[in-house]
Amino acid sequence: MKKDYDNIRKVIDEIKNKVDIVDFVNSYLSLNKKGKNYSALCPFHTEDTPSFYIFPDTQTFHCFGCGAHGDVITFLEKYEQISFLEALKKLGSYAGITVELNQNSVPDEILLNEEVSKLYTNTLLNLPSYSSVWKYLNKRGIDKDLVEEFELGFANGNEVKKVLEENMFDKQIAINNRLILEDKEFFYNRLIIPIRDNSGLLVGFSGRLINENENLPKYINSSENRFFKKSKILYMYYKTKKFIKENDFAIIVEGYFDVISLYKLGFKNTTAILGSSFTKDHALDILKSTNKIITMYDMDEAGKKATLSTIEALYSKDFQIAVAKYPAKDPDELVKKKDKSYIAEILKTSYKFHEFIVDYYAEKYDLSNDFGLEKFLQEMTIWYKKFENAGRLSYLNSFLEVVSEKTLKDKNYIQKIFERASNFINKEPLGLKKNDSFLANNQLSLEKGIRYDIAKSYLYLWIKYPQYQNILKDFFNEKDFQDSVIKEFLKLMEENNNLGFILENASPELSNLITEIWKIDYYFDPERILSSLKESIKRFRINRQIEELKNKLHMAEEPSEKTQIVSQIISLYSKLKTIN
Repeated sequence: MKKDYDNIRKVIDEIKNKVDIVDFVNSYLSLNKKGKNYSALCPFHTEDTPSFYIFPDTQTFHCFGCGAHGDVITFLEKYEQISFLEALKKLGSYAGITVELNQNSVPDEILLNEEVSKLYTNTLLNLPSYSSVWKYLNKRGIDKDLVEEFELGFANGNEVKKVLEENMFDKQIAINNRLILEDKEFFYNRLIIPIRDNSGLLVGFSGRLINENENLPKYINSSENRFFKKSKILYMYYKTKKFIKENDFAIIVEGYFDVISLYKLGFKNTTAILGSSFTKDHALDILKSTNKIITMYDMDEAGKKATLSTIEALYSKDFQIAVAKYPAKDPDELVKKKDKSYIAEILKTSYKFHEFIVDYYAEKYDLSNDFGLEKFLQEMTIWYKKFENAGRLSYLNSFLEVVSEKTLKDKNYIQKIFERASNFINKEPLGLKKNDSFLANNQLSLEKGIRYDIAKSYLYLWIKYPQYQNILKDFFNEKDFQDSVIKEFLKLMEENNNLGFILENASPELSNLITEIWKIDYYFDPERILSSLKESIKRFRINRQIEELKNKLHMAEEPSEKTQIVSQIISLYSKLKTIN
């Protein structure tokens, strides 16, 4: 089932990347250009004046007459009244993509979510404007167009029951999806926010309380399952990654409404974490679109901690990280107070992540007394060593200058403190104690697994230490590797050496190996890894020469020639013994 699920995600991504909605819909309808958008008579209801619009920027359609809305897949489903899977197959044929899926490829959990979500949205759109839900949404600046754009809904308590009755789904699936709890609809009387995974499959929901005077949690969410994993999903990323790629940077926020507010103002390159920390899985997906991130979390202590956590997940990767500071509680409130140009300037003047780190800890300690200063410098030493170990050497001088300015101490003095104190800091990640033999042995085993595996050694250095990439290119060539994964990696690098591009185009085997290396947190001496890699390649080169000479010996006829070849083989075997 997981293989089918992964396949369908891949197919959806491929189709959306290759099929332009304007070109496709134009083969069904007569389109007229209206500014940067296109209009036509709606095929889903009778009308004389065009109210059906296509928006190339978002690759979506919307009818202002009947409310029909969606992407190119939804259009084909509705127009030809076929299933989601049939629409994928037809679009695949149109785009030249082989869709090897069957009816069981789309999990019932996903199909149930889709059907229930449609009813949630329909319920909301049919509520009177004076209802408490619409009053709440209008207060937040959300109109019907945005409701449809973001597929928001409302649960009146009958939607799940209706879908189960009309579509013959097993009730247990609804229970497993947490749509039903103790025989009641779980999201009853809440604003519904659908959550799609990073490919666009609807994997869960969040329910927002409208009346905050009720003694209930403000938000309740679908429980995590094999499809819905917060550590792997960014809210609306499936929709905004196109704009993230176009703008070459991502704005990361904390809340659903932060995304919606910034999006409607024109900052469409925005996505949000789902109430948990920003993870390496999030970073890996973002990297496919950009390596530049601006965090725009809430301005309270929790938001600052979330920012620090995000920096922790990113600093050792090849990311440029900036932190936005602004005069509001959160981005949603900021949008209500300020205009687009003001927010654009805030993003433009965001400060670098190492500056944020210095400010964050400076606020925690009183730098005017020796005890506070000592604690602050201890924290700064840890980060200094982290940057050094991660190969972020370009930040070290700037980091020293910022700490010097904050403490009013000479930069050289600060550097000496860092260098001396660094000798007492383990190279293990935080939380690993010296006497923890299990973790220490695990780390040692992992390092050996990298050092004695040519593919892992090469990828570890290339991914973790970008400054070694030129060394790798100069010292090694394609003939040095038998491993098909590394050959594939080198071939992709010739096209584009951006890791995001490589991940987007890699085979599952290469993609999995890159992901495995990416998630390694331990510090391993890159020179030690490089030395082992060079020795492995030297052994490979000599063994290759020996095999070539053995073949030559087999073909040789003259005794003198055979003697010479044997002598060369013996010499090469002697060389092998000198390599550690």
